[in-house]
Amino acid sequence: MADVRQEMCEVVEELYRLSLITATGGNVSARCQDDPGSAWITPRGLFKGALSPQIMARMDNRGRPFAGSGSTPSSESKIHAAILSARPDLQAVVHCHPPHATVLVNSDLPFLPISTEAAFLAEIGRIPFVMPGTDELAEAIVDALGKGWAVLMQNHGLIVGARSLRRAADITQIVERTAEIIVGCYAVGRPPPVLPEALVKELAAKTDLMA
Repeated sequence: MADVRQEMCEVVEELYRLSLITATGGNVSARCQDDPGSAWITPRGLFKGALSPQIMARMDNRGRPFAGSGSTPSSESKIHAAILSARPDLQAVVHCHPPHATVLVNSDLPFLPISTEAAFLAEIGRIPFVMPGTDELAEAIVDALGKGWAVLMQNHGLIVGARSLRRAADITQIVERTAEIIVGCYAVGRPPPVLPEALVKELAAKTDLMA
């Protein structure tokens, strides 16, 4: 079985190249293959452009580091742990600071079904600013996530949960690309056209196919 930590490194590098994860901003987690009650998470304060499997941090279901696990978990470990605990169907979480998605939520613009991919995601939760690294933020995100896949955070960024790391990374990129087009349409003074309502309802009903 492939080491999930290697896949974490590859996903982080991909999102870093796309400027969705910054040098020290953003984090990724995935359930441990030998213990689904614990998870691997990117370490705190290290450059995200050059991680290795060996320096991933292991955390329990409350975001606390395992004794002797080496690296210190990300400062956002409580968010990841809370999502994975509340949603046993999810295997991985991506948190990042995508510029267009952040503009979208900071401007209070809606996430619209402007493509079939966006329509599959249905509603995306959003919350006002809550101090990072706190229990309050973790609780607010879990509430806003519900049975969905993503939450937009004002003055902060995006968090995505999915049934695999690959899907979590894909959804992250779909949200950012959709936000880029929506923000761009409004920037030139034109509301973005959306898909027909009947099709949107049909695709939203199949949202499980996305993650």
